[in-house]
Amino acid sequence: MPRWTFEITPDSLSSTEKDLLAQRITDNYVKLDIPAFLVNVFFHENRIGNFYSGGKTPPKTVFFVLDHAARSFPSEEVRLAFIDSVNDIVEPILAPKGIKWEYNIYEHPADNWRVNGMVAPVKQPELWKQWVERNEAVVYGEYANKK
Repeated sequence: MPRWTFEITPDSLSSTEKDLLAQRITDNYVKLDIPAFLVNVFFHENRIGNFYSGGKTPPKTVFFVLDHAARSFPSEEVRLAFIDSVNDIVEPILAPKGIKWEYNIYEHPADNWRVNGMVAPVKQPELWKQWVERNEAVVYGEYANKK
């Protein structure tokens, strides 16, 4: 988990642009030692009349939400650097097309997050390293005995 959910107007992004965004988003988290398999990106296309901004149906608008559960920003400096990285990912695709874009980042308690029924071992460096290196959820500890 992170999860990025894009709410977009029809035809605002091509399949190629969606692919590029998803890859850039994933790469950004992999640099931060988040396994690629945990990075989820959704694009929800909303037909005209199902998406309003400023009380009107906009021709070119993208609103997206970032949900984070693996980690919280440890400092204001890190938070601002991450926001810059978000802008660096989306701006080259959205700005040249004249798309209005807006986003918000939500941080959720990691204790509520599960992968295959397991608490992700984000606070256990050796176990987390296995998840990163294998790019998959590795059964550990008490979960190994539940089979």
